[in-house]
Amino acid sequence: MLKTRLRRGHDPDLRLVRRRPTGPAGDLLTWDVRVRGALAVVAVGGELDIDSAPGLERALAPVADAGRHLILDLAGLRFCDCAGLSLFLRVQRRARAAGGSLHLAALTPRVLRVITAARLADVLPITASVAGTVAALDQPVP
Repeated sequence: MLKTRLRRGHDPDLRLVRRRPTGPAGDLLTWDVRVRGALAVVAVGGELDIDSAPGLERALAPVADAGRHLILDLAGLRFCDCAGLSLFLRVQRRARAAGGSLHLAALTPRVLRVITAARLADVLPITASVAGTVAALDQPVP
């Protein structure tokens, strides 16, 4: 079950979508998409797994297809399994095909360990912070 909340009176480019997985813990995966011009910053929190990855992919696909520089702020991501890693690779491929890019920023040690164990640290651009990535891309902050 997907629930979408649009904040009235706020920026129309801002979307907050929450999904409640059917797992026993009932943890939420949340994401907040902020788009300004050629740059999109997406703050992701909770658990990214086989149940929650499709919803996040549906939210990221139009942003990636628009050719934007997509920065995933993963500071709030507590868990990521292979479905999440596959999602990152698919979104990266879509963004590149449209002339954009994907960057993973502010990874937790647990998520970084999964990416490193899967040998994707050289494939997925990883940065220490969103601000550092924005500066490297020389784009205004959304």
